[in-house]
Order: sequence, then structure tokens, then C-alpha cells
Amino acid sequence: MKISALYGKRAVSTAGATGYVIAVNAAGGKLTGFVCADENEKKFTINANAVKSVKSILIYHEQPAENAGENLRLGKPVFDCDGKYIGKLTDYTVEKNVLRWAHVGNKKFSADDIVDGDAVILRNSARILKSDVKKNGKVILKKGTPLNAETLEKARAKGEYVQANLKTI
Repeated sequence: MKISALYGKRAVSTAGATGYVIAVNAAGGKLTGFVCADENEKKFTINANAVKSVKSILIYHEQPAENAGENLRLGKPVFDCDGKYIGKLTDYTVEKNVLRWAHVGNKKFSADDIVDGDAVILRNSARILKSDVKKNGKVILKKGTPLNAETLEKARAKGEYVQANLKTI
């Protein structure tokens, strides 16, 4: 699930309290909770572990919530370790309350390869293609694409696995 889909989502407790998600909190690469506001704009927090389901509405169990973690903000500038501007942070993908992917435009980076602060910095371990991967004159993977499991599988299927790995050096 992408966290951008959570902002503005209606939150309903099993006891009947309602509100809307206004912020998503995370710490250590995991979702810790949600900041919500009710119809009177009174803020309250929900632990990520208290969430029962997230579909068209977020259903959660009532329990005391601590305000742990930092708000995840989208739209921050993203730079590589050399200071080169890559784009703006557009989204995060979350699986089982763990941040898996950071999205920068149409590029996807492992959440383990980023440092999130006032700006987002890609670690040296993030592998990015330095030139196009081509086969028979046709571009398979474009320059600047992060090399992750999905893109490596695409290169392997086209028979260009080694070329894709070498183009990150």
C-alpha cells in the first residue's frame, strides 16, 4: 500500500469514534502510527499495531497511543551521495507496517537505501544505471533507473542481466 493513499482516509474505531488521517508517522523503517483529526479538528493518534484493516476506511481498535516516530513528508528533494538532484519524493510503499520502497517520480528505491531528513539522500549502496541497457538497439532499461529485484528480473528475462549489473559501475 502506498502511504499517499492513507492521507485523508476516514478512520473509524471499533468503539465508533471517527476522524481523518492527517499524518503518517514512522521510526526505524517501520510505521508507528497515524495522526488523525475528528470533525472538531481535535487531534488524536492511532498506533499502527491497533489498525484492524485499511480499505475504503481505516478501522482501528481503541487503545492508548504514544506519539512515537516522525511524520513522513512527501515532496522532499532527493539527492544521491554525490549531491546530484534525482527528483522529489512522491511516495512510500508499505508492506506489513514496514517501509519497503521510496518512490521518486517513476523510479523506485529500496527504503533501506535512503536517509530521510529535511532532504532525502540515497546511500552509496543504491545501485543506479549510469547508461542505458540496450539489446539489438532497443532500450530495455533507461539511464538513472535504480537496479532492484524487479529491474534485474526484467533484464534477466531479456538476456541482459550481466550488462545491467555492469552499467551500475
